[in-house]
Amino acid sequence: MDPSIIPALAAVISAAVGGAAGEAGKSAWTSLTSLVRRRFGRETAAELEPGANSTEMAEDLVNRAGADPEFARALAEWMSETSKVVQQKHDVVNVIGGEARITGPVVQAGDVFGSINLGGRD
Repeated sequence: MDPSIIPALAAVISAAVGGAAGEAGKSAWTSLTSLVRRRFGRETAAELEPGANSTEMAEDLVNRAGADPEFARALAEWMSETSKVVQQKHDVVNVIGGEARITGPVVQAGDVFGSINLGGRD
């Protein structure tokens, strides 16, 4: 599994664990721990704690997926399905109005899975 997916996976894990997706997030977390338990056993699943650093958790999962193609497919499927649920639960409204005076770039976005680069200044 490509390590460049780590930030996106961490964001999905964080949203699921953080309650951003409500009951669907709880269900997603349960399905992730079940997936890990089935593949690697209870001890490994117990290492996945909701309070843990989501980036470190994502790194560990991606490393495990790199050595196990079947787990990689299952993890990619989990991430795809869970990211849909997380995105559905986030209605983002960005407003610039009134007497606002904008003198530089403005980024209005919902969930960003990765980087935003506005380019360098010369």
